[in-house]
Amino acid sequence: MPKRLAITIAGAVSLGSYEAGVLYELLRAIRTYNETTTTPVDKRIYIDVLTGASAGGMTTAIVAQRLMFDAQSLDGDFTNSLYEAWVENISLMQLVKMGLREKKWHSLFSSNLIDRIGRRMLVDSMKQRGSGPHAAVEQINGVPQKLRVGLALTNLNGVDYMIPIVGMDRDGFNYTTSVDQKLFEVTGDRARDAAHWPEMCKAAVGSGAFPAAFRPKGIECNAKDYGQRLPADPALRTEGKTYVNWIGPSPTECACSDGGVLQNQPLGLAKNLVDAAVQDRVAQGRQAVFTEENDRLYVFVAPHSVKSSAENLRASQITIAGILKQLVHVYLRQATFHDWITAEGVNQQVRFLDTRAAQLAELISRGLVDVVSLLKAADDLNAALIPYDEQERLKRLREQYSDEYQRVANSAGSQGAEAFVKSLATLEAAAQLDNRDKMRIAAVTANAQKELAGAGLSSFVGFFKKRFRQHDYWVGRTKTREYLQRTDVKAILGVGTWPEEHLWQTPLPNPSGVKMPVSDFQIGIAAIIPTIIAVVIRPALLFVLLLLLALIGGAGFGLSYLLHH
Repeated sequence: MPKRLAITIAGAVSLGSYEAGVLYELLRAIRTYNETTTTPVDKRIYIDVLTGASAGGMTTAIVAQRLMFDAQSLDGDFTNSLYEAWVENISLMQLVKMGLREKKWHSLFSSNLIDRIGRRMLVDSMKQRGSGPHAAVEQINGVPQKLRVGLALTNLNGVDYMIPIVGMDRDGFNYTTSVDQKLFEVTGDRARDAAHWPEMCKAAVGSGAFPAAFRPKGIECNAKDYGQRLPADPALRTEGKTYVNWIGPSPTECACSDGGVLQNQPLGLAKNLVDAAVQDRVAQGRQAVFTEENDRLYVFVAPHSVKSSAENLRASQITIAGILKQLVHVYLRQATFHDWITAEGVNQQVRFLDTRAAQLAELISRGLVDVVSLLKAADDLNAALIPYDEQERLKRLREQYSDEYQRVANSAGSQGAEAFVKSLATLEAAAQLDNRDKMRIAAVTANAQKELAGAGLSSFVGFFKKRFRQHDYWVGRTKTREYLQRTDVKAILGVGTWPEEHLWQTPLPNPSGVKMPVSDFQIGIAAIIPTIIAVVIRPALLFVLLLLLALIGGAGFGLSYLLHH
């Protein structure tokens, strides 16, 4: 069976150049591996899911299009589409040059520039024929298989949900969420897909709209994409069920901003898209059972290391200013790692089911369970829990737990084996773990502050100078080469030796000449001219900046005085 990758690209701001370097090397390695004549078709590596947030969302959209329609544009160390987008086409100088008609107080930088880059990379590019699918796209009888794409967004409008409560005819439990996403399928049908690229372009630009730096993007939202709408007639509402309490017309335009604010690492989104992809293959008869954890790897690409942010705090020592600071840290911690937490929660539940399967098989095999009673109880429960697809579920579980099933059959006969698998189906349905596999996540990350030139000022410094972006692109390439040579990674992907691995033994030269760490003086020098241009375009900006500095300084002095006197 082929190995499949789901790639998740985190938010990065100017460190999108690092992620561009990672993707360039990863895609090149997969292409050369799949195109090698000694690689069997059933041992190739394919990409079928891509998700991203913020800058990672923009990269995700570009990669998805090029993978399906223009593979050659992903080649060339310094001429590929990702290098063009993240190293060549964007800089602080360009960002501060706002057009005469651009709304000067809706964003600090030119949102029109980002719109133009998005249109050129995602809409105008579809007007060209392109070189066809990449070797990382699976093809069956010459037909490319679809890529599933998910872009994380922060919906500033918010989406309302309501859960009817017992004894309340007109109201219920209401809540509003701003966590949002747009889902797309890239099918390989140029005419069909071309119609969706303007929408994907908007979603990608909206996902990358860093708050205040770029203005929010208007994106069409449809009530049906969020779930079942709340029935107007209270008699038709089911108590305890969650409904979309949509306000106003549908579809409607929503103001959407940086997806990384609330889900900077959309691994949960990738998991959902993987589940949909597997269901498709099962329905087509290309895959016998749902489980594919041994042939699936989730590749997480981010410029920041995934490390602990826990602190050693003493409640008695936390001041008013300290609690406010810690609350900000708590919010950022939860927003950043929410999908890691969700993914690990699924993994723990699946591991728990595996443990229970082994324990149940042991008890039945040793004759410690009344098989007849167990079988009847499982049949009764399954009639309520899984009334429609029990036989399909049982067939899958027999294959998924074939070792345990055969062990029970050998010691307790066919009745014992059926009692085992039906009880397992009961446990799985009760835990809502049907069609869920453990997620094996591999991360290609860096120590941003020590290794990346553009990490300062909330990762905006890379925009200050092209050499900074070249350096970070080089780091991304270097890290990926090191990562792909790891024994455990090659084992997961079934790779003995990468075709170009012998070339990786020679260190990749750094063309930027940047020496780490980048000094404040270098950053200041790089920012002088763009700052002057920004003030010339918006003269009032200087006054606002000085006023903000004065207010912050005064507030800081006053707060310090109150806290210490």
